[in-house]
Amino acid sequence: MTSRHGHSLLSLSYTLLLYFISPLLLTLTVVQALRTRDSRYLRQRFGFYQRTQFPKPVWIHAASVGEVIAAEPLVHSLKKRFPQIPIIVTTGTPAGGEVARLRLAETIDHAYLPIDFPGAVRRFLRQIKPACALIMETELWLNLYRTCSTMNIAVLLINGRLSSRTLNAQHLLHRFYATTLASVDMILARSATDKDGFVALGASPDRVKVIGNIKFAAAANATSAQPVISRPYVLMASTHDNEELRILKLWKTQQRRHLLVIAPRHPDRLTDILKQLQPLSDNIAVRSRNDPVSSQTEVYIVDTVGELTMFMASADLVFMGGSLVRSGGHNILEPARLGKTIVFGPHMDNFLDESEVLLAHGAAIQISDDEELKACLARLLESKEERDEVGARAQSLVQQYQDVAERYVDEIEARCNLSYD
Repeated sequence: MTSRHGHSLLSLSYTLLLYFISPLLLTLTVVQALRTRDSRYLRQRFGFYQRTQFPKPVWIHAASVGEVIAAEPLVHSLKKRFPQIPIIVTTGTPAGGEVARLRLAETIDHAYLPIDFPGAVRRFLRQIKPACALIMETELWLNLYRTCSTMNIAVLLINGRLSSRTLNAQHLLHRFYATTLASVDMILARSATDKDGFVALGASPDRVKVIGNIKFAAAANATSAQPVISRPYVLMASTHDNEELRILKLWKTQQRRHLLVIAPRHPDRLTDILKQLQPLSDNIAVRSRNDPVSSQTEVYIVDTVGELTMFMASADLVFMGGSLVRSGGHNILEPARLGKTIVFGPHMDNFLDESEVLLAHGAAIQISDDEELKACLARLLESKEERDEVGARAQSLVQQYQDVAERYVDEIEARCNLSYD
C-alpha cells in the first residue's frame, strides 16, 4: 500500500468514525449549548456561521481557556505590527469563548470551531475566508487541515508542544498524527524537545522550527487597583476533583488569619465541591451567590469565569491546582508575571518546561504530597520575606522572555499574506 493510499484510508476511517459517533456529538453539543444558553455554540459547532464583515481575517484557534491566555500576546503583537488586520479567534469550549471575549473583545471577533466533519469544515472556511490559520499548541484536526491545504490556506502551529502521553501513543495514533501534520505548513515549537517530538511523529524536519514558549510573553491582564477581598488570603487556583477536599483537610489543621480561596478549574462543579466541603466547614462563601466574606468566613469559592487573574493579583501566595492529582497542572506563568509566590504539586506534566525553568531559578516551590504542602504553607505564611523573594525572582525571570511574541510574528509575516492594501 502506497503512503498516499494509506493516508486516504486513514482519513476515510477517521471521517466514518466521526459520522458513527455523530449522535453522541450532537447530544453533547446541545447539552452544552443549553447549559451555557449560547445558541451560537450549537450552530457553529456544526459549521453554520454568518459571513464575516472583514475580508481575509487572520484566524487564531485557541482550544480553551489556557490557549486563549497564551494567544493574548500574539494578538497584541500582531495588532501592534499590523493595526489594519482583522483577527478572528475560535475556541472549542464556551469557557474559552467567554475568556476570549472578556480579554480580547476590543481586538478580535470570536466564533466556535466546527467539529471536524468535512461539510462543517468547508462551510466554516468558505464563510470566514481566512488569510492563514494559526493553531495554538497542539490541536490536530485531520479534515480541517486537509481542507485548508486544498484551499491554499497556510496552517501554522504556534507554540507547538507535545505531551509524553502523545509521544507514547500507539502506532495507529502515530499514523494519524503523521497524516495530519502532513497538511501543516510550519510547526513553530516552544522547545527543542518539542521539535524532536514532532519529527518523531512524522513531521518533516524542515517544517519544524524552535521559537520559544509564548506563555512566558503573555502580559498580565489589567487587575483591580483595590483588593477583591479585604482579608489576606491564599489562592488555590484551577483545582480539580479531590484536590479541594484534600486542601481543606490540611488547612483545618492550622489556625491562621488567612482566608482560603478556592477557584475550581471547572466552575460547574460547585454543587459537588460544596457537598464535599460542607461537612468540614460551616463557613463557606460562594462568589456566584454574592455571599459576603466576613471575619468568620473560612473558605471562599470563586466559581466564576474570567476573574482568576484578579484574584491572583492580591493573593499572598498561589497554589496551582491540577498538580496534586494526575491532571498535568496549569499555567504557572500568569502568577509569575504578577510576582506571586507559586507552589505546585508533583504532577506538572503539561507544564514541565515552565516548571523546570522556574524551579531552576528559585522562582517557585514544588511539593510532593499533602504533608509537604501543609508544611510549605505554614512556613511561607509566617515569612513575608521569603514570599517576596520567590515572587520577585519569578517576575524578573518572566520579564526576560518578553520578545518571544515578536519572534512568532516574524515567522507569521514571512509565511502568511498579511497585505490589506
